[in-house]
Amino acid sequence: MKRFFLLVAFFCYLTPASSGELVFAVSTGTAMPHTQFQQGQLTGGLIKAFGDALAQELGMSARYLLVPRKRLEAPLRNGAADVVCDMRPEWLDGKDWQWSEAIFANHEIVATRRDTPAIRSIYEIRRQRIGTILGYHYPHIEQPLEGEFTRDDAANNDQNVAKLLRKRFTYIITNRLYYDYQRKVHPERAALNPATYTVWTFETYCALPPRSKLSLATLDRAILSLKRRGKLQSILDSFRPSRSAPAETP
Repeated sequence: MKRFFLLVAFFCYLTPASSGELVFAVSTGTAMPHTQFQQGQLTGGLIKAFGDALAQELGMSARYLLVPRKRLEAPLRNGAADVVCDMRPEWLDGKDWQWSEAIFANHEIVATRRDTPAIRSIYEIRRQRIGTILGYHYPHIEQPLEGEFTRDDAANNDQNVAKLLRKRFTYIITNRLYYDYQRKVHPERAALNPATYTVWTFETYCALPPRSKLSLATLDRAILSLKRRGKLQSILDSFRPSRSAPAETP
């Protein structure tokens, strides 16, 4: 299956974008609620829902080019893809990308099980073992806690949630979109505390190459139209628990 996935991605990578379609470069290193992959194709998730809506708004068809995270920028440079979305400037190496209006708002949070109250200050987790992601930096936590930030690294968010539920530790650092999705679909979602602590809030954007066939102004108009009509909010809500919004400490 992995070999089939790589072959499909390779041949798609060589196919140039046509004028009637909008080709999105998509990292294969992501997971739900952002991306769902089946047999080498993007079949669901926030990125596909947004991409389909954006392409329709522009009167184009959407195509998704799957590439490893480390090669995400290459198809934008060689013309095989038109745009990459749900990104921030500091997450990409290129400094000449054109950045769109914000598409998604997200939050870095500290989450717990229901049997543990949400923290009210970042200093409550000093000297505690915290579920973190290998290779990720957490400057908004590392700087105030300095040497009292004790990491317990996992390969991904799914592993951290599993360890949290097994009581390997009491706190995890994750993001709101991912955590809300787990509270919607996880078999043990009732054990996840809806109250969380927000470390910081950030927005993500779409990036266009310098000589894109799609102008930044056109892209921004389409994004703003989706926002005004409530389409982006509807997409986000479809990946969240259906009941009232969770309580959250400041």
